[in-house]
Amino acid sequence: MNKKYGVYICEGCGIGESLNIEKLSAVAEDEGYAVKTCPALCGKAGIELLQQEVAGGVNTLVLAACSPRVLYDTFRFDGCLVERVNLREQVVWSHPRATWPAPTEAQKDDESFIDHVQMLASDYLKMALAKVKKIELPTAFTLETLCRKILVIGGGITGISAALDAAKTGYEVTIVEKEPALGGNAAKWRKQLPTEYPYEKSMAPVIQAKIKELASFPNIQVKT
Repeated sequence: MNKKYGVYICEGCGIGESLNIEKLSAVAEDEGYAVKTCPALCGKAGIELLQQEVAGGVNTLVLAACSPRVLYDTFRFDGCLVERVNLREQVVWSHPRATWPAPTEAQKDDESFIDHVQMLASDYLKMALAKVKKIELPTAFTLETLCRKILVIGGGITGISAALDAAKTGYEVTIVEKEPALGGNAAKWRKQLPTEYPYEKSMAPVIQAKIKELASFPNIQVKT
C-alpha cells in the first residue's frame, strides 16, 4: 500500500479549550505529516473535509478526536486506514484542568513546569503515528490451491440438499451413501411435515424430487 498520510485534530468537546492545539499539531508536523484542525470533525464541515482529503488521495488518516468506540461508521472510509486518537475521553475529560492546570503565561517558558495533560495528548498522537507506519489494510485469507471438489458423506435428505447447493455454485460433488439407494430414512416416508403456508396438512415427501434433481447435475457423482 502506497500510503499518503493526513493528520486531523478536532477542537470540539472541550479539546480545544483544554489543549494547546498549535503545540499538538507541531508534534506531527515535526515528523513530516500534514496536519489540519477542525472545530468539530464529526460535524458537516469536518466530514466534508475528510471526504475531500480522501478524494484527493489521502488513504491513511490519523483522527485525533473522540473515542474509537463512537462514530465508527462516520469515520470509516473504504480502502483507507483510519487510526483514532482518543483525546476526548482519555485525555481532556479524564484529566480536567481544574485538577491538572494548564501553564500560566509565566510558566509557558519555564522548562521545569510539566503540562501532564498536553504531554499525554502528545504521547497518544505519537503512538498513533508510529502505528500507522507499521500497519497495512487487512486482506481476506485466500488459499493458493483451493480444491473445487467436495465429498458429501451420506445420501439422506441433508446430504442430497448439501450436494445440490454445492453443485449449483459450480463445485464438483461426489456423494457417498452406504445403502444401495439414496434417500435414507426420508425415502421410507409416506408423508412429511408441510414446508409451505398455511402449514396445516401433511404433504407428499420431497425426497424423490430431490433425488431426481440430483441426477440432472452433470457435476454430481453418486456412489452407493
